[in-house]
Amino acid sequence: MLAKVKQELTNKVGDASLVDNLLSSFQKISQEFVAQDPVGLLQNTGLYVESALRIAEHLVFGTHTPLADKFEVDICIKKLEGSSGSDGLRIHLARLARSIYDFRTRKKAVHLKAVDPHLIDANLVFNISTWTFIEILKESRIPDAENAIRLLVLTKIPLVQQVEGILRTTNPKLNGPKRIILLLYSSPDGLTEGQLLEGTKNRIKNFDHLKKNLSSLDKKDQVHKKIDGKWVLFGKGNVVAEEIIAKYAK
Repeated sequence: MLAKVKQELTNKVGDASLVDNLLSSFQKISQEFVAQDPVGLLQNTGLYVESALRIAEHLVFGTHTPLADKFEVDICIKKLEGSSGSDGLRIHLARLARSIYDFRTRKKAVHLKAVDPHLIDANLVFNISTWTFIEILKESRIPDAENAIRLLVLTKIPLVQQVEGILRTTNPKLNGPKRIILLLYSSPDGLTEGQLLEGTKNRIKNFDHLKKNLSSLDKKDQVHKKIDGKWVLFGKGNVVAEEIIAKYAK
């Protein structure tokens, strides 16, 4: 579904690299939110905001700042606010995007530890990123955007959580392969077989059982083992993960 959205948005904007930046940065924000890794989430905020504003530029003016050119966020927002057209893009999206832009540097800040501010930051950034992404899809009038929006909103309910550095799935109805898919969806850099076994131990009892599941998913072109030994989603794996999220994250 998101592949179709990507193609439709590329047709509207005429810049495949820009659309790829928007989708990949939003996907990483979503994955890090599900994995409860706020620092990783915040690191992707800058690219997402600059991509979203460039696309807003194009939808409002019919052209945008090329990726090769220096991008001034505040200048772009001022230009959008001074234009005519949809308030959703030129006012609300522009101002909301600006409100989270500087969070990408918060990982370096010193905080009191009574409440982890990174988690609060991450929730705010995720929700604003989701809203602005939905606004882009709405204003682009992309076919089937409603289902894509529903899928994006559903990812707010985490099916994967991190406990003491270990990723675990949260729904007892999930079988072993679905758990593997969700764990890898939450870890774009990949997981070792040891990490996968630890995260699926309620369903997958030992390494032999795990390897059978991974082999089955590999034959379906849904996972891939990298040279460093880590497993990542591959081919239809992301689509399958989104289908699982749409079904179980309710």
